[in-house]
Amino acid sequence: MTNTSKRPIGIDLFAGAGGMSLGFEQAGFDIAAAVEIDPIHCATHEYNFPYSKAICASVVDLTGDDVRQKAGIGDREIDVVFGGAPCQGFSLIGKRVLDDPRNELLALRPTGFRAPA
Repeated sequence: MTNTSKRPIGIDLFAGAGGMSLGFEQAGFDIAAAVEIDPIHCATHEYNFPYSKAICASVVDLTGDDVRQKAGIGDREIDVVFGGAPCQGFSLIGKRVLDDPRNELLALRPTGFRAPA
């Protein structure tokens, strides 16, 4: 990310095509990075947000330090980490499989997103 504005920065997890990124951008945030597992949605996010780093990977396989490095954030403070986690496993509209492994993604604890001391 080459944008060096003074706006607060955010990281979008489970980014999809960028609906939540758009909302945060309109609220005054720069979206420093977006993590999305699906390559088509990842490419769409990259197209929709050219100043954001689209990271096509599972959040399970990344640490906050990985995201910082891939997005070129360095030691800048991240103001918010947000995302719309997958809901297929517990949604009443879906199959509602309570032991769907995607349900565990809601319990992730981001590490490495704080500025180094």
